[in-house]
Amino acid sequence: MAADPEYWVFGYGSLCWNPGFEFKDSMVGYVQGFSRKFWQGNIAHRGTKEKPGRVATLVEDPQGFVWGKAFLLPDETAFRYLEMREVYLGGYQVHKVDVRSDGSDECCPRTVNATVYVATPDNGQWLGEAPVDELATQVATCAGPAGHNAEYVILLARWERQHAPVHRVDVELSKLELLVLERLQSIGVRPDDVLTTNNMPSFSSMVPEKKLRCLNI
Repeated sequence: MAADPEYWVFGYGSLCWNPGFEFKDSMVGYVQGFSRKFWQGNIAHRGTKEKPGRVATLVEDPQGFVWGKAFLLPDETAFRYLEMREVYLGGYQVHKVDVRSDGSDECCPRTVNATVYVATPDNGQWLGEAPVDELATQVATCAGPAGHNAEYVILLARWERQHAPVHRVDVELSKLELLVLERLQSIGVRPDDVLTTNNMPSFSSMVPEKKLRCLNI
């Protein structure tokens, strides 16, 4: 008898610190051959149509690596829920990657093959490359149904400092976080004022009822 399929998903953005779904197992790890860039626009969670926020995607980079977290979902229903969240609302495409742990929180390193959601330039919310100071200004002044765009960057940077090896921390993310904090201070906004994750709306509240019925959610 064939083994039941496993549904692993790799998160490198808000899934790291706020997955929003149940999972059977999880693993901090990294993928190679990619870099994390804040080139994807977002109007469903961290921005609006009039003022889209900036969220992370992966771009191919032969020398790159990205730390994140892999989750083993309980079943296909949970997997389809996440696809709706990332593909329908987020504008991402589905890819497969090998996620490797460093073994620091386990008895030995391991590798899992996981689904990852990657935005590409041909999706309608793509914003593309911009100087980091422009990214910071945009992030510091945008918000959406899930909260302030600055929260997304700040909590992702905090998560990585806590879980990734010191010599593997994303330098670009750290620089963006620093500039975002400076921008917030310049407009009189305290970091604590944008950290409102506990008040985030549920996923189902942001998806049309017809779509939810299709997924039996």
